[in-house]
Amino acid sequence: MRLFRLSFVLAVLVSVVSCGSRDLFRDGKSEYSIVLAQDASESERYAAEELRYWIKEVSGVDLPVSDLDGGVRGKRLIVGFNQLVEDLVPGSVRPSDRDDSFSIKTKGGDILFWGGALRGTLYSVYSFLEEELGCRWYSSKVSVAPKRDSWSFRRFSRHEEPGIIIRDNCVLDVRTNPAFSGRMRNNFVNLPGEKPGETIPGTAEGYWGVHAMGYLMSPGEYYAEHPEYFSLRDGKRLSGYAQLCLSNPEVLRICVEKIRDVMRQNPDFLIYSMEQSDNQLFCQCDECTALADKYGGQSGLMVWFVNQVADAVKDEFPDKFIGTFAYQYTRHAPKDIVPRDNVVIRLCSIECCLLHDYDDCERNVEFLKDLRDWSAIAPHLYIWDYVTDFAQYCLPVANWKTMASHIKDFRDNHAIGILEEGDYQTVSCELREMRSWLLSKLMWNPDADVDALIKDFSDGYYGAAGKYIRDYLDLEDRILRRPGVHANCYIIANDPMYTDEFISEGRKIFAEAKKAVASDKDLLERVKVAEMPLSFLHMERNPVAAINDGTEDDLMAVVKSVGMDQLAEGAWAGGVMTVDQLRARNLAIHESIDNSSNEFYPASEVKTSGQGVAYVRYEGDFMSTSEMLKKGEITSKGTMPAVVVEEDPEKDHFGYVFDCWFMALQSGVHQFTVVSDDGAVLKIDGDKVLDIDGSHPVQSRLVFVNLEKGLHRLTLNYFEDCEGQMLAVSLASPDGYSGPLPAERLYIP
Repeated sequence: MRLFRLSFVLAVLVSVVSCGSRDLFRDGKSEYSIVLAQDASESERYAAEELRYWIKEVSGVDLPVSDLDGGVRGKRLIVGFNQLVEDLVPGSVRPSDRDDSFSIKTKGGDILFWGGALRGTLYSVYSFLEEELGCRWYSSKVSVAPKRDSWSFRRFSRHEEPGIIIRDNCVLDVRTNPAFSGRMRNNFVNLPGEKPGETIPGTAEGYWGVHAMGYLMSPGEYYAEHPEYFSLRDGKRLSGYAQLCLSNPEVLRICVEKIRDVMRQNPDFLIYSMEQSDNQLFCQCDECTALADKYGGQSGLMVWFVNQVADAVKDEFPDKFIGTFAYQYTRHAPKDIVPRDNVVIRLCSIECCLLHDYDDCERNVEFLKDLRDWSAIAPHLYIWDYVTDFAQYCLPVANWKTMASHIKDFRDNHAIGILEEGDYQTVSCELREMRSWLLSKLMWNPDADVDALIKDFSDGYYGAAGKYIRDYLDLEDRILRRPGVHANCYIIANDPMYTDEFISEGRKIFAEAKKAVASDKDLLERVKVAEMPLSFLHMERNPVAAINDGTEDDLMAVVKSVGMDQLAEGAWAGGVMTVDQLRARNLAIHESIDNSSNEFYPASEVKTSGQGVAYVRYEGDFMSTSEMLKKGEITSKGTMPAVVVEEDPEKDHFGYVFDCWFMALQSGVHQFTVVSDDGAVLKIDGDKVLDIDGSHPVQSRLVFVNLEKGLHRLTLNYFEDCEGQMLAVSLASPDGYSGPLPAERLYIP
C-alpha cells in the first residue's frame, strides 16, 4: 500500500493493570536482556542500542543484547517485529517498513517493542524511555535521564500513530543532528548510522529541492539562445531571476529530462520539487495567460504543467512524487483541473498572522479558505509553515498557542506533511529549544496539551527558573497578542506590537529568573540566552538606554557564548543580518551618540497653532523627495493629528511634506527612527539629520540628536513610488519615553 493512502490517526494509549509487578531493574541489577532478530533492520539495531544506553543512564545497569534464542522467557525486552512477537501476540501483523506507528506490550514479563522497521520500532523505544523512565531530550546538547534505584511494571499495552505523516522540524539543531532528530520523531532526516557522521539510507521521508524550476532551467544556461523559455513581462523576456514560460513545449521537455536525472541520481528522496522560483514574475505571454484564465489563475497553469511532468515520470518512478508550490501567486486553488495522484501540493502560509488562529483573524481567513479548497482537490497536501521572525530571528514571537491550532487545522484538512520553518540557518531564535521541542510534540500529536508541554520543558530545561519563563510567556500573550495586533513572519523591532511595558515587565521577570538559578552555572546561562531576544529588542528600540543600563554588554556576552553568527535570514528592512554587522552598527551608534553630544540644538521660542502637524500632499512620477518638491503636483494642504500616511495600500506615486514643532520634555540625546518604503528625509531645526531617500523596499534608519528642552522644528519629507508603502516614525527620549512619535508632543507651526 502506498504511503499516502495510509489512514493515520492520533496517538492512542491503552493501559491494562493487573496484580503483581516485575522489576526491570533494582539496586543496580537486572535479569533482563535486549533481544533482536538476526535480520533486524539497521534502524532496529540502533533502537536496541538506544534502549540499552538510556536504561544504563537511568539505572546504571548495562543490559546485554542477544538474538532471538538468547535471554530468558519473561525477562526480555524484544525489539522489532519478529517471530517472538508473532508467537506472543496472536494475530499481530508486521507493519510496513515506512509505518511510523508503533506498539509496546507486556507479555508474561517480556516487554515487546515493534513498529515499522525504518522508524516505528525506534519510536516505540523513545516513547517507553520518555513515558515510563522519564527521559527527555530537550535539545541536541541537553538531555535528562533521571536516576532511579528501581523501575517496576505491571501489565500494560500502548499503541501510537502520528497525527502528521511527514514531520519536518526545520531548525538548525534538528536538521543537523540526526540523533536528536530521531528522538524528536522528526522523519525528514536520516537516522544515525554505525559510524560517526554516517546515516542510515532510506530512514527519512525526504523532499528534494525548493524553488527548483530556477535551478533546473536557469537563464544563465539557456537565455542567450532561448529567451522564449522565460517570463514575458511588459513585452520583454526576462533574463534575471525569472519564472519559466510554462506553455512552451520545450520548457516541459527539458524540465522532464532534468527531473528524471535528479530522481535517478538522488533515489533516496520521496518527493521531488517542481516549484516556481521565489519571485512573482510569472509569464504573461498570450499562451500562458490563456491557460491561466482557463484553469482559474496561475495555480491552474502550474498544476497543468506539473501534471504533465508527473505523467512523464510515473512509469519509471511509481512510488515517487512530484511536488509543487501553492505559494504567493499560485496560493489559491485552481478551477476545472486537479493534481495527478503522484503530485504533492506544498501550500505556504507566508502571508499569515502568526499570533492568531486561522478561523479567528481577518488576516488569516483567506488562507483558511485556500487550505480547505486545496484539501478538497489535492490527493496529497503538504504544508510549508512559518513559526519565527525571519527579519530578526531573535525578536519575541508570541505564537506559543497558535502553533498547536494551526497544526490541528493542517491535520484536519488532511495534510500528509508539514515543514515548520524556524531558524534553520542559525541559533538565535527566541526560546529556540522550547519552540522546536513543542513543534515536534505537536506534529506527532496535534491534540497534545500545550500548557502541559510548556511546563514539562520549562521546568526540565530551566529548573527553578521555569515558572518565570512561563510568566514571561504569559506576558507575551497579554501584551503582544492584545486585540488589534497582528504579526507575520517579517517583524521588525519598531513594530507597534512591542511596547515599553513589555520590555520593562519582561526584564523584571528575567531578573527574578536569574536570581532563582544564580547558583547553577548551566541553568543561569540558559536563562541569559532566553533573555537575549528581550535585550536585543531593547537595544534596537532604545540603544541609548540599553548602553547606559548594561543591556548591550549582556546582549553581546550571550552572542559570544552561544556562537551566534547570523541574526536574520537576509538583509530585511535595513536591519542587521550578521553578528559582525551588529557589532559594526553598535560601534556606529556609540560614535553617533558621542557626536550628537558635541552638536547641541537649542530650543526655540515660538508661537504655535495648537497640537498637530501641517502637511502638503503631492502626486506625480518622481524617484526621490527632492524630485517630488521640484516637479510633483500639490493636491492638498492641511493639518492632521500626527505624522501618518493613511492612503489606500494600493495607491502609488504620491508624497507628503510634514511640518511641525516637536516638544522635547527633557534636555539630552533623542533617538529618532524612521521606517519607510520608499524614501524619507528628516530635518531637525533645518538640519538634515536622517536620509533614506530614493525608491527602495522597506528600510529602517535611526539618528541621535542632542536637543535642549523645549520646541524644535521637525520636517519630514516622504514619497511612495510603487509596490508597497510604509512610513513609521518613533522616538526614544531622555525622559524615558520609547514608542511611536507621540502626537501630544507635536504642534502646528
